[in-house]
Amino acid sequence: YNTTNLLHLLRMAAKLTREQSVAESQVLIDALPYTDEGYEDEKVRESAARLIEEEVKRYHSTKNYLEHMPGNLHEKWETPTMRTMFERLDARQPNEMLSMKRCELPQPPPGQKHDVSAWLSAVSNSRAQLEHQDVRLANLELLKDYGCNSWTLYLQQLQNLSESQQAKLHALKQNIQDTNWARKREHTEAGNMLHKLEGEWLELVGKNYAVERACAELETEVDNLETEKVEGLKKQKVSEETEIPADAS
Repeated sequence: YNTTNLLHLLRMAAKLTREQSVAESQVLIDALPYTDEGYEDEKVRESAARLIEEEVKRYHSTKNYLEHMPGNLHEKWETPTMRTMFERLDARQPNEMLSMKRCELPQPPPGQKHDVSAWLSAVSNSRAQLEHQDVRLANLELLKDYGCNSWTLYLQQLQNLSESQQAKLHALKQNIQDTNWARKREHTEAGNMLHKLEGEWLELVGKNYAVERACAELETEVDNLETEKVEGLKKQKVSEETEIPADAS
């Protein structure tokens, strides 16, 4: 092939590909739920359920609809503590009780009453506990001074977030309602058109039946006239044959 023929073939192939993709993307709607009747009939429901069951038995999914999603996404957010907890849950082990040893101020055991290092360790633990209590008091003072404003700001942010989500929800519900109204209007118009066409079809069928019946009656009448004509010719011929010998005598 020369260059012109090759370009022509490429254009034809691209056109066929586009037409195939458009045909595959189109959805054939063969029902009008807003205008169709008979859904309340138990026999219709049983028939529909039976058709669905048969289609489910024949349908075998060959496409992985989650192939575009990354696998094991939850592992990215797991911390060592969470991983340990998940392993404990998988092993069906009980939850560990909260340890309060760091809040205790134990004295040296009886066998170490005269051990200086044991007393130094106890004193160090008591200082750590005292510092921890000082930090808690400082946090309480900060919470007393700035906690109200912080919580007020936090609640305002939550309120703004809630109002934003409520507005999005309202817009989404309105969009769904508009879509349903549009579908109902389209179905109603299509149903009215179908009823009109059905009435015209029935009228034309009735007229065709009347024409066929009239034609059949006319054919019967023609056959009767043909029969009467043949019988009249026969009688006329017989009468002519009987009159000829009389004239000859």
